[in-house]
Amino acid sequence: MVFRLIRLRLLQVYRGSGDVGLFRVLFLAVVILPLVTLFLVQRISVHPWPYIIPGSILYVTWLVHSRRRDYHFLAAIFFRPRVLFLWEYLLFTLPVTALLLSEALYIHAIVFTAAIIIIAFSVPSRNLVNSRTVKLRIIPAGMFEWQSGIRKNLVVLVLFYVPGLFGFYHLWLSGFSLLFLTLVFVSFYSEYEPRNMLIAGGSGSLQFLLGKVARHTSLFAMILLPLIITALVHEEFRWLSAGYFLASLNLMAFSILLKYYQYRPEAYSGAHQMLTTLACIISIILPAALFFVLFNLFLIVGATRNLKTYFDAGN
Repeated sequence: MVFRLIRLRLLQVYRGSGDVGLFRVLFLAVVILPLVTLFLVQRISVHPWPYIIPGSILYVTWLVHSRRRDYHFLAAIFFRPRVLFLWEYLLFTLPVTALLLSEALYIHAIVFTAAIIIIAFSVPSRNLVNSRTVKLRIIPAGMFEWQSGIRKNLVVLVLFYVPGLFGFYHLWLSGFSLLFLTLVFVSFYSEYEPRNMLIAGGSGSLQFLLGKVARHTSLFAMILLPLIITALVHEEFRWLSAGYFLASLNLMAFSILLKYYQYRPEAYSGAHQMLTTLACIISIILPAALFFVLFNLFLIVGATRNLKTYFDAGN
């Protein structure tokens, strides 16, 4: 029974990867995963990483466990749901445990495993289990892309945001955090809202575009600001950090403009995911990011012309 449920969990992860997009999945598997693995192997025995890496994994595990919605369901069909949780968590954290053991960090491995057991055998709060939404009071109601996207990717966003707060220790952490947060946030615009939502504000197409870009980009800047401030501690890379910060804001504008350049009511665009991911990867070469600054000028003209059709349809 335990192994069947774990197999079902792996199947859910596989199916859920479809929301990320094939291009992003391949990028994560072929490029990022080997780099992260190399980083962990090189750093796991260097102070303070033997504490930071397992501690981060434990925090994410606790965050996932505390928000599980299936505890009472599994308790009804399986008389030992905590054993199932333990097998799941031990399986998914096995690479970290093996890495600690390979570096002879036996005490760290024992404490890490004991913490996993404690998490697995704790009962999620009933309030969190029954909750179906995440309260996002700081996100304006009109920013429905963010409301939906953050609810779907909350754990992933926390996982990518927290390392960036340690950017003062190593600039690589800031770069990692900035890249993946940008990849996640620009993915929010792949689904197109119905026409009635589009024209609800009553403004013209150009005013709508400029207002939306300004609101979303400014809030994105506020979210990234703590990460950039910590990265600016590295004096020799201050211009580089500022450049990537501006490039991320430009990619947010690019994602919004691209959405309305190819907008069709209530449609979904796989091309949007592929193009925004490519734009993020290309912008790693900072001079190449200037291309998207110029390309946004082309997009805003095309998007204005495309939206004009829908704004004027009722006249």
